[in-house]
Amino acid sequence: MIRQLAQLGILVLVFSKFLDIGIENFALFVFCGLIVWNWFSAAVPVASTSVLSKRHLALQPGFPAAIIPMVAVVVPLIDVLVVLPILGGLVAFEGELRWSALALPLVLAVELVLLIGVAWLVAGVSVYLRDIPNALVVVMTLLFYVSPIFYDREIVPEDYEWVLDVNPVAVLIEAARALVLDRPGPSALELAWVTVFSCAVAVLGFLAFRRLQRNFADEL
Repeated sequence: MIRQLAQLGILVLVFSKFLDIGIENFALFVFCGLIVWNWFSAAVPVASTSVLSKRHLALQPGFPAAIIPMVAVVVPLIDVLVVLPILGGLVAFEGELRWSALALPLVLAVELVLLIGVAWLVAGVSVYLRDIPNALVVVMTLLFYVSPIFYDREIVPEDYEWVLDVNPVAVLIEAARALVLDRPGPSALELAWVTVFSCAVAVLGFLAFRRLQRNFADEL
């Protein structure tokens, strides 16, 4: 919780005091985006090394190794559950708490499916390509800046809006803000494709992990 609040404080200070980008209730705006982003950014790197670090479990006969990356995804969910009441309290204090916020768990459920699929993929591939965790540092940094965490879609040039449209994390962030802060959110079509995409990633990730698992004993 301290880590997330510190990150929130830094972003609010920089982009509301030093570089004011003119977003109303900027602290709530950023906080809502960070809840979605921090779960993603915390889970994926840990999942990439989960099988490597828990090789004693992965090699244990009869143990379902697919659970290991799932645990790496579920553990950071505790952070989300801790800060959600804080977000709700801040929104209520501003007098903007809406019934639509009760649908936020649906957004988090889609993110959970997406994260589990990504976790299976990166965990399985990392057993064979040990540089994957290092490459993910670069990928996560780039994804942070192409996700509307501390900026609004309105300031993005029209020629580059497609980057946000194809970024599932961006769609989930905007969906969360629409529910909690009553801001313009993604269309029903965008939400549908992200949901279908997340389910597809989960299925492909599981199948890939099962296939890669066959040779874990040799690689680990």
